[in-house]
Amino acid sequence: MMGQEEYPRFISNRPCGNDKYEGKSQERLAKAIAKHFKDTDSKDSKICLPRIVGLEGIWGSGKSNVIRLLEKELEGEYYFFEYDAWGHQEDLQRRSFLELLTSQLITDEILSGDTIVKIKGGGTKRVSWNEKLKYLLARKTETITEKYPRISNGMAAAFLVAILTPIFTFIAYAIKPAEITWWSVLLSILISALPVIVALAIWFNAYRKDKNKYNLSYLLAIYKDKIENDICYETLSEDEPTVTEFKTWMQDISNFIEANDKKKIVVIFDNMDRLPADKVKELWSSIHTFFSEDGFPNIWTIIPFDEKHLACAFGDGEDAKIKQLTSYFINKTFPIVYRVAQPVITDFRKIFNLFFQEAFGDSYEDVEKDTINRIYRLLHPNANVREIISFINEIVTLKSVWDEDITFMNKQIAQFYVSVTHIGAKDVLTKDPVNQILSGDYLSDISKIIKNDILLQRQMSALVYGIDIEHARQIPLTKYIESCIAADKDYDINEYSESNKQFDTVLDEVIRNVDDTAIDNSVNCLYNLKRTNNTINRIWNYLSNKKIESKLQEQKIEDVYKKILLKAEKEIHQKIVDHIYRELQNFKDFSGSNYFKALDDLNNFIEENGLDVSIKYREKVLPSEMFIDYVTAAEEKYIEYKVKTSPEELDNYFTGLLPNKLDNINVLKILNKSDYYSFDKLYNSIEELIANDEITEENFANIYSAYKILSKGIPLAKQLNTSKVQSIISALSNKISNDSYPIGYSDIVAMSIALGRDVPNYDSDIVTEVAENIEYYTTHGELLENCINWNISLLNEVLRYMVINKIGKQLTITPILQNFEQIKSRINVTEDDLLTHLSKWSISDNEITKDNIKTIISTVSFWGYSAVIKNDLTAYLNTTVLQALSEISETTLYNNKNNYNTDYWYIVIKHLISTEYMAVLPENIDILGKHIMKDVASGSQSLPLPEIYQNIIDKLDNHNTKATIKDIKNSFCNGTAIMNKSKFLFFKDWFKSQGDMAIERAGSVADKIIKPIINDTECLNKILLDMNFYIQIINKGEDESNDLRKIVETMVVKSEDIHLIDFAKKIGIKKKE
Repeated sequence: MMGQEEYPRFISNRPCGNDKYEGKSQERLAKAIAKHFKDTDSKDSKICLPRIVGLEGIWGSGKSNVIRLLEKELEGEYYFFEYDAWGHQEDLQRRSFLELLTSQLITDEILSGDTIVKIKGGGTKRVSWNEKLKYLLARKTETITEKYPRISNGMAAAFLVAILTPIFTFIAYAIKPAEITWWSVLLSILISALPVIVALAIWFNAYRKDKNKYNLSYLLAIYKDKIENDICYETLSEDEPTVTEFKTWMQDISNFIEANDKKKIVVIFDNMDRLPADKVKELWSSIHTFFSEDGFPNIWTIIPFDEKHLACAFGDGEDAKIKQLTSYFINKTFPIVYRVAQPVITDFRKIFNLFFQEAFGDSYEDVEKDTINRIYRLLHPNANVREIISFINEIVTLKSVWDEDITFMNKQIAQFYVSVTHIGAKDVLTKDPVNQILSGDYLSDISKIIKNDILLQRQMSALVYGIDIEHARQIPLTKYIESCIAADKDYDINEYSESNKQFDTVLDEVIRNVDDTAIDNSVNCLYNLKRTNNTINRIWNYLSNKKIESKLQEQKIEDVYKKILLKAEKEIHQKIVDHIYRELQNFKDFSGSNYFKALDDLNNFIEENGLDVSIKYREKVLPSEMFIDYVTAAEEKYIEYKVKTSPEELDNYFTGLLPNKLDNINVLKILNKSDYYSFDKLYNSIEELIANDEITEENFANIYSAYKILSKGIPLAKQLNTSKVQSIISALSNKISNDSYPIGYSDIVAMSIALGRDVPNYDSDIVTEVAENIEYYTTHGELLENCINWNISLLNEVLRYMVINKIGKQLTITPILQNFEQIKSRINVTEDDLLTHLSKWSISDNEITKDNIKTIISTVSFWGYSAVIKNDLTAYLNTTVLQALSEISETTLYNNKNNYNTDYWYIVIKHLISTEYMAVLPENIDILGKHIMKDVASGSQSLPLPEIYQNIIDKLDNHNTKATIKDIKNSFCNGTAIMNKSKFLFFKDWFKSQGDMAIERAGSVADKIIKPIINDTECLNKILLDMNFYIQIINKGEDESNDLRKIVETMVVKSEDIHLIDFAKKIGIKKKE
């Protein structure tokens, strides 16, 4: 319909000169400024303030609109000129200002007619304002150049015809025949006229193409062009007008206005606070100089500015000193500063609704407008009019694009529009649309008002991807899942798995549509999904079947297979394992080592995760070289996976590597343990090489390593001769670097010292390796025997290591025991180390017996070791030596008793008597002990006894010593033996336990045994401690005890000892007072 407004429509953001604020604050401000202008202009200029005004307000607060309102207020009286300082920042500001101002004043006929201008050399000249502008500001010089015409093409052709015609006439005459005929005459005429004919033909052809240009006048014209004047201008300078020139010029304008009663001028320097800092300072200085000081009577200046942004020109806008400096400049420049007020919230709402209605008319209900208004204010609490207009125009743009698709009503529309036009939302949506649409994070502060439901997600998807709403339904989730599958950074498959109801359906659809090359990525992605249900299980089964259809890219168990086995249903597990095993067995580029690693990995994975599947191994026969690669990786586990090769082929393969290419020694070591593989050919070939002296420094290490593995016993049957050993050890020694030894060096060193050859300048680090290999070249026993005489330092260290670490296989104990002390000392080990080491070997029958043990172990100190070191060997030796000891006659032992410190058998007794081996004394030792006791009684053996005698007596069996004790008692009672203190203390316990002291010859005991020692304090104390025993003897002795009583009676008189008094009383003695 004609005349009807069409909506939506864009709103102009240019100042309209209308105050849309409810309080009309801008109108009031404009009227105040207009009044100030008029009042000032009505007064004498000499007493007025400078005609410059500051208009302060933040960006977008309406400063430009105030100026438009001011222009309306002063319409007809003042002429407004706006200079965009920001737009002309690349120009020379003074020059640019004067040119624009003057040009516009001339155009609008404020300046018209003539004016006066000063000329060089003095004087003045009357010119028009246009000429004055050109004269003063352009600074140009004028040069006039005349261009003369060129000769025309027709004249040039005529000139050529005139020259060529005589030439062709001469040619015609020269070729004329002697007999003149009509055709010869015609030919002469044609030749003579040929230049004219050609020229006319060319002209006629041109004439047919362009009859206007190539007419007859063209043919007859002498010149091609007219004479022309070319005027050139040369700029002599582009300098800024000087201060004087600028002031003079502005004063001329002011004077002209006054003289001709023209409108007064209002100059607005707009966007000055948007300039770079240096430009701001430069322009500010000019304004202050030209307008703030004296000014011009008919010219007003208005400077709109934002103090906060202006402060940035002087440094950090937040710094207090900078703020103070800015205020100083403002106060210094402007006598008056008007400030544009911020709109209050009621104004904000009203302005927003006015603009919204202007853009959309009445097509939206109040609830919709209010929702958008409220959300926008929440997001932009400090928005200005310019920002509101920009926002609403964005909504107009969206509405014009999506009007047909976005048909839902009320709050949903508001949600959509505000979400899309939210500045922060636009940024994050552009960078990460999928995550932002699904999460709704882009809504930020308005998430409490706008719900990120499926409907809003569809709208945002449609907007971002430029598709209709229906097709956008699953776009965000689809793309999110695709990003998860692609393993893009910061994408988690669990993010929307529970919150989005379409998740399972979309996931199924996405995975079923992925390319086969992305199946692995799909598995990896789905593995991280915590959610599980029937749909997810079906997806796992789908992926499992897809993987079963694929080939292994590498001969290994890919992680995706493991993940499938952990997640897929049990029914498909065996199918997957069978597929993997089949692929591994039939892999195109088969590798033995990779085959083992893959199978072992699979087997371990099944066991560790308790999967109810099994690998159905089938025998795999490999070529020898490939089999060796397999065993290298599998080592002792090679037999588990039914992989084998031909034993004969394998033996031949290794043999074929001799003498210089033999390797894979560890494989040989492993396979040699099997009964299935034998290497007789290789073994015989090695022995043949040794016998033929074909061992070199290059092949020595590997050949002898193989020989040691295959040897049926040690030492090796074939040994290198001494010269060959020395030759190889010399060559290998030269290859030692930084304590790193060449392969085989320890073996050749072992051979050398086995032959009794020293190895100088060796490093102790090699001792271990030599010790572990030396028995391939000699026996351990021979080394121990020979070390005494050889005294090879490396050998001694090797033997010490072997003894301490119990290394050694062949040894005969007897010669070692015979040289026990020397060997122990030579290799610097303890007796415990050596005896413990030797106990590994058993003693053969009749090797060490009671008959030869003294000969074998001649060093008697050995028995001190065997007494305390407990093992099978010392037990045998101790038992054997005691057997030998028990056969020594008691007479021999008794006769040698005074040599107890040196006699072999006495020293054996000394070391062993306190051990369990002599828990019961041999009979001959028992008899020796009784003899010693009799010698003590008789006095032939002094007291105290030597330790060995005391130990023997302490070990006597009480069951067969009573007769001896009674004999000794009787010897004292008969007077053949005399009692003294030491004897009493020695025998008292024996007498009490076995002497029948109170039963037989009690009187003699009292008289001959007790009486002689009763006066000794120590003996008396012993008697008093056991007084009942001795009281019984004394009282049984009756009269024979009287002499003893008298002695006691005498002792009692002088004693206060209650025990002695009691003792005396009980043997019939009363203390006399």
